Amino acid sequence: MPDDAPSAPALAVGVRERLLDAMGQCLTERGYAATTVADVVRTARTSRRSFYQEFADKQECFVELLRHANDELIASIGAGVDPDVGWQTQVRQAVRAYIDSCERHPETTRSWIRELPALGQSARAVQVASIESFTELLARLTSSQQMRDAGISPMSAEIALIVWAGIRELAASALEHGRPLRTIEEPAVAACIALLGVSQPSVS
Repeated sequence: MPDDAPSAPALAVGVRERLLDAMGQCLTERGYAATTVADVVRTARTSRRSFYQEFADKQECFVELLRHANDELIASIGAGVDPDVGWQTQVRQAVRAYIDSCERHPETTRSWIRELPALGQSARAVQVASIESFTELLARLTSSQQMRDAGISPMSAEIALIVWAGIRELAASALEHGRPLRTIEEPAVAACIALLGVSQPSVS
């Protein structure tokens, strides 16, 4: 059997999925800039021909991996928030779901924030899609009855963008300085609560 022939378990997973998983592993081991197509192919235990049947180049594979990671992140946050608990608890649940997702893929998180923006138009397209999906998610999460009862309006796109950028920067800073991602929970929760603009009872 050739050295790059896939094992029986690997055959159960599609080639595209194996290549994406391999790209994620390479990001963890060496980062995007130092990763080559040969690294991805070797890790996926497939051939260059198979790689180029799925992706035009290393960048396309990387961008597709980050698109998948964003979809997983959005789904995790949406599933992690209980609309029937108090609104402040909902905020904390959303932040914790974000952190949980980043902890599962720390190097993908760092690459998304630091390396993706330098890749041009294809990177910009996935960034825009990420912002749009995050904006829609926050608008939905802030439309719960608990939020309305607290005087909170559905979050605007502008505020959602501030939340999106701020929490990502907190996560990147923690990863780059070797701090646990859990250290961003309290500042992220505090910032989100402040940005929600909770209505206060008027004083007569």
